[in-house]
Amino acid sequence: MKSKVLASLFIAVVIGCLFSAFKPQETGQVYFIRSSNYVGSLVNNKVYIDDSLVCHLKNQHYSVHAISAGEHTVSVSNTGLSKHTKSKPLKIKVVANKNNYILLSSGKQLTTQELVESSAQELLKKVVATTNCGSPK
Repeated sequence: MKSKVLASLFIAVVIGCLFSAFKPQETGQVYFIRSSNYVGSLVNNKVYIDDSLVCHLKNQHYSVHAISAGEHTVSVSNTGLSKHTKSKPLKIKVVANKNNYILLSSGKQLTTQELVESSAQELLKKVVATTNCGSPK
């Protein structure tokens, strides 16, 4: 009788561990928005999450990326003939099932800025979704 109870308890623990090991990773969405910029408008921007290139983004476009919840660093650089320096890194906190909106701006230097949802929704109406974030053609 004692061995049946121990065996049942062992099986319950193993099954519990298996289910927790296969729990889907929680993710949030990060939107990168590149709206009307006259400076460098013909040049694609390279978008980075945690120093990994995730997209080549054209002017008047946006891209969406699902990433794991937690703290991440985003930055941008250009693909033009000038120096390919990255913007200052921007730390963001991604929350599961929530959206983060990042505005990419050009001027004397490239910048990234986190937006509130209401501002981002207005900008998203004016830009086009990027379906292919691969290398520029």
